[in-house]
Amino acid sequence: MKLIYSIYKEYKVLTRDRAGLAITFIMPTVLILIITLIQDSTFKSVNEASVPLLLVDRDHDSLSLILEKSLASSKFFSITRKELSDEETKSEVAKGHYFIGIIVPENTSTTLREKSSARISRLLDSFSGDSVATTRKDTIKLQVHIFFDPITKKSFKTTLTNSIERIISQIELLSMVNALTEKMKEDFPLASPTTPELGPIVNIKEEYASFNDSTIIPNSVQHNVPAWTLFAMFFICIPLAGNIIREREDGSAFRLLTMPGSYMIVILGKMLTYVIVNLIQFALMLGVGVFLLPLLGLPQLNIGNSLPLLFLVAFASGLAATGFGLLVGTMATTHDQSSLFGSVFIIILAAIGGIWVPTFVMPDMMRQFSVISPLNWGLEAFYGIFVRSSGISEIYPYVLLLIAFFVACVASAYLYHRFKRMR
Repeated sequence: MKLIYSIYKEYKVLTRDRAGLAITFIMPTVLILIITLIQDSTFKSVNEASVPLLLVDRDHDSLSLILEKSLASSKFFSITRKELSDEETKSEVAKGHYFIGIIVPENTSTTLREKSSARISRLLDSFSGDSVATTRKDTIKLQVHIFFDPITKKSFKTTLTNSIERIISQIELLSMVNALTEKMKEDFPLASPTTPELGPIVNIKEEYASFNDSTIIPNSVQHNVPAWTLFAMFFICIPLAGNIIREREDGSAFRLLTMPGSYMIVILGKMLTYVIVNLIQFALMLGVGVFLLPLLGLPQLNIGNSLPLLFLVAFASGLAATGFGLLVGTMATTHDQSSLFGSVFIIILAAIGGIWVPTFVMPDMMRQFSVISPLNWGLEAFYGIFVRSSGISEIYPYVLLLIAFFVACVASAYLYHRFKRMR
């Protein structure tokens, strides 16, 4: 009953500041909406076909047509065709209008067929001991000119170049096979050759390495909903610390100590009240991800297959957040100290924990630092549920870390409180 009345007391204190309570729920909603809308295009550039490509086709023959078709079927490029000069193409890419520009010179396909035929003739004639003189056409070098945006990273540029080179190599192979077929028809006019099989012999199977055969692709919603919900949950330390300091200043804390019962009952009542607030925050943010974000043209949040596991992570995150708030409120002596230290420290934990910028785009050094942030533990646990369909065996290490952080904060606050009373 003492614990129930302690929770009821905290409820009355919270509901007195209705504006502050409303901000507690409105702030994460606004953050999720704004940040997700801002970052959605960035996440799409990783997951979807959104690399703008300018194709200047002066060939209008087989090579350019097959090249365009292959680039489109890769589902990685957004292709725009224009008739421009070399300088105009270079200028369009330099201005950032396109990420990559490709110029296919005139007569490229014709020259490719001639060179392929010449190579096949030399190869076949070499078996009979005949030598074929090198012609001028054999020395002509075919070039497909590619322009890259100056901001392109070297690794991404190499990836794009390799993709385009692979497509062109397939076109060259097709041209060589066609030349060989024509040559064989000349040498064996009575034969009826079958159509050569040009499909790949070795195929590559791609899939996401997730549990339970999940095929969920990470997107901006699956990052920002749990990320900014965790950020808001940890910001509960500001009102919680302020509540502790206010009770200490107006004498309520002393009066509570004079009542029968342990001081830990009072602390436990505070923590449970704010954990409940955090769980309500979390449920509200799930609703935003599932119902509101799709109305704005954003992906719908896929909450995975286990709601109990989801709320277990939310509960552990809420404990870690309220434990941190209890520690800040116990150690700070003024409202300014608690609000300034608490907010700045949470922003630092969020920055290194992958809340603002996902850890997979961070430098290696920062990724190593991210593992010390409790917000990163919660975020990785939510990633496991939303993206990888992880079970309890994969999630429990993060849950244990969050609970250990909570225990460490509560123990530190209790020891500091005893130390102050003994002085």
